Amino acid sequence: MPDETTASAASWSTAWAGSQFGEAGFYRTHRAEDEFRTSVHVDRQLARALAERITRERQRSQVSDFAVIDIGAGDGSLLLQLRDLLPQDITYLAVDLRPPPPGLPNDIAWIQRCIDDGSADITGRDGEWNGVLIAHEFLDDVPCDVLELDEELVPRVVLVDPETGGEEIGPAIDDTAARRFIDDPTGSAHWLERWWPATRPLARREVGLARDRMWARLRRVLSGTAIAIDYSHRLPERRRGVWDGGTLQGFKKGRPHRPIPDGSMNLTAHVALDACASSGGALMHQSSILSGLAGFPASYGSYEWLIEPVVQR
Repeated sequence: MPDETTASAASWSTAWAGSQFGEAGFYRTHRAEDEFRTSVHVDRQLARALAERITRERQRSQVSDFAVIDIGAGDGSLLLQLRDLLPQDITYLAVDLRPPPPGLPNDIAWIQRCIDDGSADITGRDGEWNGVLIAHEFLDDVPCDVLELDEELVPRVVLVDPETGGEEIGPAIDDTAARRFIDDPTGSAHWLERWWPATRPLARREVGLARDRMWARLRRVLSGTAIAIDYSHRLPERRRGVWDGGTLQGFKKGRPHRPIPDGSMNLTAHVALDACASSGGALMHQSSILSGLAGFPASYGSYEWLIEPVVQR
């Protein structure tokens, strides 16, 4: 193992964040809906399923100012669909890195900002909202560290050249040198032990600690229900080695590509939603929620929903 890494090498989380959200990042220079489709753009079935749950939540709620908040709202399509399906006494709030799309109705408020786990007040009224928060295909965009197990099953940091996507293996996670590349090696090691234990040499690991923290941060926005919808995998599958090859992927014009963190493509990785979930959260396969997936790409059936009640204290 070389003592020094290539000068341009960075952790995947650092390179990924710059590639997606930096000044020349993907989400600042591309229209995501031109590059890939989500289930929102396939038909209105997902919006109808959400609308049914939101309607029940609205009927139970005693508040006058009931809100639906869409985190990572993209082009606003989901809120526009929900607006057509829900009662009129609902406030709509979109939060996204991009500016609001042209022609957005005045009753959909838009906050333009980049969200990270250090965001002090995402909406300007965090903790005061009552209603439903939706993070649809948001957590899979949260950058995470990538590690690889060595011959002794010790996780080592995978480093990447941001311009070429070329990789090299960096220090072990329990080496003090790992702090040069990742923020919380100790927390990451504990997360791996609990949520993605070692299986075999050369197996890949995408540390979900940043996603867990992001979801915990989003849950502090409101009282009511928080719903995350994303590609996901669960602990029993991870223990069996089903995902040992890793899930980090690049997408360009709707097609998968070798991930290169140069800003030219969307980068994504599956979410360990079971790790994100609090003790009261319910994890459900999308196929059990939607009445049918006809017309959807087959992969959309592998989505999961994390539905959590939120009570602010």
